[in-house]
Amino acid sequence: MRTRGLVVLVAHARAWAPEAELAALHGASFAAAEPWERVKRELRRSIAASGPRPASAASAAAGVAAVLAASPHALIIFQNALYVFDDHHDAKKHKPHYLFSTLLSILARAPLPDVVAAWDAGATGQRCDKLPAPCLAIAKQAGFAVRGVLVPNPYFAHVGEWETRCAAWQEKIPAWPARDSRVFWRGSVKPGCNPGNVARLTALTFTAARDDLFDVRATSLDAPDPRTCAGFTAAMRALAAHSGAVRGEFVNASDFGRWRQYLNLPGTMGGSYSRNLNWLWPMRGVVHLWDSPAVEWYYPGLKSGATHGVVGRDFNAAVAALDGVRADAALEDRLRRGADATFRAFGSGGGLERYWRLAVEGVNERFRAADILGNDRLRAVALRRVRCAGLRRVRWVDPAGPFYDDTPGSGHPVAYETPGPSDPLLVACLNKNV
Repeated sequence: MRTRGLVVLVAHARAWAPEAELAALHGASFAAAEPWERVKRELRRSIAASGPRPASAASAAAGVAAVLAASPHALIIFQNALYVFDDHHDAKKHKPHYLFSTLLSILARAPLPDVVAAWDAGATGQRCDKLPAPCLAIAKQAGFAVRGVLVPNPYFAHVGEWETRCAAWQEKIPAWPARDSRVFWRGSVKPGCNPGNVARLTALTFTAARDDLFDVRATSLDAPDPRTCAGFTAAMRALAAHSGAVRGEFVNASDFGRWRQYLNLPGTMGGSYSRNLNWLWPMRGVVHLWDSPAVEWYYPGLKSGATHGVVGRDFNAAVAALDGVRADAALEDRLRRGADATFRAFGSGGGLERYWRLAVEGVNERFRAADILGNDRLRAVALRRVRCAGLRRVRWVDPAGPFYDDTPGSGHPVAYETPGPSDPLLVACLNKNV
C-alpha cells in the first residue's frame, strides 16, 4: 500500500505545471539548484524579459517617465518614503493598503533604494502586458512566461505583525495525533465559468464521494451552470444541483492547525488564491496544491513530492495520493518538513523582506530608476510631465498598528496624504523646470 501511494504521489509531482514550465524556461538542470537560487534565477529571467536595458541615461529617464505617466498604476520609493498618485488604481480597496503596508514595514527595517515601477493590483498579472516596464504582479494566471516581475502578494501586510500572527497560530496547533487527518479547504464557489470555480467544484465532489479523506467544503456555493460551462462531470452536475452535503462553516486561519493536510485551490476568478496559501505553510502540516499553471514569486523554490503534494481533477489519482500520504509515515514527515521549510524560507517576514530587496535591486540594475532619481538633471527629465499636485505620500494611519484586519476586505492600514512643502519628492517635482 505504501509503495503504491508513493508512486502515485511522485507521478503527480512530475506533472506539476509550474515545474514543467520552469524546466522549459531554464533547462533540465534548474531543478537541481538550491531553492533560493532557483527563485533568484527566475526573478532575473523575468526582469530581463520585461523589456530591454536602456541604452543610455536619457532612455532610462524616458522609461521612468513612462511609468510615472501610468499614474493609476505607478508607485515610487524615493529617499525611503513611498508615494503613489491620487488616481492610483483601487485606492479604496484593501489589497493596495496591505501591499503598501508591507513596503512601509520593510522601509522601517532598513532603507530600500529609490525605485519606480508599475504594479498590477489584480491576481492574474494580465495588466502587465499593457503597462510600461518594470511592472510588478502578485501572481500570473497563465504561468511564468507572462510579462511582469512577481512580488509577494499583499496579505502579509506588515512583515513584523505577520511574524507575530504566525507565532500565535503555531502555539495553538494541537499535537499531531489529535489533528484531523482529512485534507482541509474552505472557500466559496461562484457562478463564473472560469478555471478557478470549476476546480473548486471538482474538489467539492471529492468530499461528496469520500468524506473520510476530504474535508473540502464551501462556505457559500453558487455553482457554475453545467449547461453553459465546459468540462463538467456527472458528479459535478449532481453537486451543482444538490450541494448541501459539501457546505461547511467558516474557519478562522488561527484554527487551521486542527487539520493535518491542506488543499490549496485556484481563485474564484481563475488566478492564484494567495491569501489562503499564506495561511497553510505555517501550519506544520502537509500542503497539497491543485495542479494549475498559476504561479507566485516563490514557486521556483518549491519541489513537488518534497515541499508539497499535487492534486488534480482525477478523483482516483487524488484518493490514491492522499491514501499514500496517510499510510507512509516517512513520506508524510517529509512533506510536513518541506512545508515548514517553505514557510521559514519564503513565507516568514525575513523571507518576504529578502525577496523584496532582491526584486528592487534587480529592477534597478535593469531599468536604472535609482540612477535617474539620484541625479538632479535626469530626475527633472523623468518628472517633467508629472502632475505634482497629484503626488500622495503613503503613511500608516496608526504607526502603532494594527496593520492588518482579520476580516478580508476591510483592512485600511494606510492613508494617502498630500506631501508637505518640504517633502523631498514634491520639492524635486516643483523644481523640475528650474
